[in-house]
Amino acid sequence: MSVIDSISRMQNDAVERLRAGDHSEFLVGFLTTSLMLELSNLLTADLQLVDYAQAVVETMTQHAPLDRCMLGLDAPGLPPVGATIGFDQEFVQGHASLPDSPDRGAINVEGTVTGTLYADHIPGPLRQAGFMQLAAGQIGEGISRIVEAERERRRGAVARALSVVALLGGEWGEHSLQEIAAALASLPDATGGSVSAQAARFAGTITATDGRPSPHTVHRQFLIDSRIEVNVNVHHVTEPKAEHLARLDEIVGALSSALNRIEQNIRLLSEAETDQLTGVGNRRRAGKALAAARAMADRQNLPMAVLLCDLDWFKRVNDEFGHEVGDKVLVAFADLLQRSVRAFDTVTRWGGEEFLVILPTCDQADAVAVAERLITECPAANEPNLPAGIRQTVSIGVALYPDTAASPEALIRAADDAMYQAKREGRDRYRAAANI
Repeated sequence: MSVIDSISRMQNDAVERLRAGDHSEFLVGFLTTSLMLELSNLLTADLQLVDYAQAVVETMTQHAPLDRCMLGLDAPGLPPVGATIGFDQEFVQGHASLPDSPDRGAINVEGTVTGTLYADHIPGPLRQAGFMQLAAGQIGEGISRIVEAERERRRGAVARALSVVALLGGEWGEHSLQEIAAALASLPDATGGSVSAQAARFAGTITATDGRPSPHTVHRQFLIDSRIEVNVNVHHVTEPKAEHLARLDEIVGALSSALNRIEQNIRLLSEAETDQLTGVGNRRRAGKALAAARAMADRQNLPMAVLLCDLDWFKRVNDEFGHEVGDKVLVAFADLLQRSVRAFDTVTRWGGEEFLVILPTCDQADAVAVAERLITECPAANEPNLPAGIRQTVSIGVALYPDTAASPEALIRAADDAMYQAKREGRDRYRAAANI
């Protein structure tokens, strides 16, 4: 057994003996000394202020016979910091009003930070030894360095956020948003930040968060290239000042401009992935959307679904009424598909009169609901394009990943088989692929 293991065992034994009522002077002295050493070690761990505060209360409850402990810190120019085990946050926020008592240790480093270390049900011998006051004094010895490092980090947050935004490229995604969220959480007087974006090419919503929520949330929202919705939230303990809102708006403005520029370039490139007649995606876009939806399904442990739709008797429409009418039917059905799905779902023309719909994070019940709606609404959507009495219907195959197929290729085959089963059974209906 190493020396560190031996000391750790001695500390644990001392805590348990004090809990059991052994109040010997040696135990009190040993426990107090060992805890002061543990608190001193935290000062060298290069922690952010909020993480340091939480580490303090965890150390107090691990290395002393305390079930509940809290630390509240107030430093000029920084958001209040509260860390707790066992107490609620409202109690921590009111730490400055707690009366002087043996259960309370006051921290007061002039011009730098004030605070309160508090616990209840402290064993009598520890209380008599001024345990909480000694611990608070140990915290005050080195906290100035942590507070100043926190101020320095926050002073650079705006520049850091703008730098991240300036370096965004065409492959921006969750990693980029995480960097921005971290910069937002470091803004002066902020405790946390989040950024989310919703678009079809992300196969849903991607979200990044950093820090922790607080009572006052500043929300900003904007659209990128009229297609991608971005939401930005920054959390504050108190109502943010005008200067803080101005810094946030500067960052959001830069982010909006950068993402609009990037997305416009992506849109130009995506024209090669668009079916020119219907305006929906082509097979190239379908391949990318399938890969993105599968990656999200694997990452979030959620299903994804596809619908393979085939317009019934479409060859007769072309032969009897001409290709111009046939094209109108294709466009009308593509419009119906796009109206019937979510913003981050992907509609593609798979070939001829076949359309593939990719539904990320969608279970079988929801996929079947979409299929039923399409079957019901298809005739009405095409009624203006066809002579009276001609009813355009659709057959649909539904397949689910990973239940009915283990890969995108197998998923398409399963949907195709299910769609042809619907054709064989009379058309104007859907069929779901069997589970593997």
